[in-house]
Amino acid sequence: MKADVFRRRMRGAAWLPVAVLLAGCEPGAEGGFDRVSWRGEPQVPKAAFPDPPAVTPGTTVGATAARIVATNLPQGVTQAMVDQGQDQFGTVCASCHGQGGAGSPAAPALNDAQWLNITGQYPEIINIINVGVANPKQYPGVMPPKGGGSFDDQQVAAIAAYVYALSHQGGA
Repeated sequence: MKADVFRRRMRGAAWLPVAVLLAGCEPGAEGGFDRVSWRGEPQVPKAAFPDPPAVTPGTTVGATAARIVATNLPQGVTQAMVDQGQDQFGTVCASCHGQGGAGSPAAPALNDAQWLNITGQYPEIINIINVGVANPKQYPGVMPPKGGGSFDDQQVAAIAAYVYALSHQGGA
């Protein structure tokens, strides 16, 4: 009889260290962890975040790409701004809008005269870069403000100059 009581007490005592460890794991307990409600990766709709287009090996962006010679620039916009904008465009914008603004499944072409969300004037281009496109008319992904980059006002003006030059080569 004494042996049974001793064994029951020992079984209960074996759980004591486990109980002490688990006590700190309750939600809200100091040093505890939040409860995991699911396992594995959350399912995000593919259309919400399309993969950026692949860059073709051998293509160039930024300063090493052929410079465009801007024509019909608005007042206050210079070729130097267009060149700087081309460098900046290659860092973030080209991942969705394609090399040279050629477009992709994620975002429209910027090297033609067709505009979807604005009329294509320089001040509008600056504005749309700054605020982004929350509800695109034809493409699956939204454009975050500044394309998700951390551009200052001068860089935004230069990117807008480059985009303007891409789309206005044939006329004003």
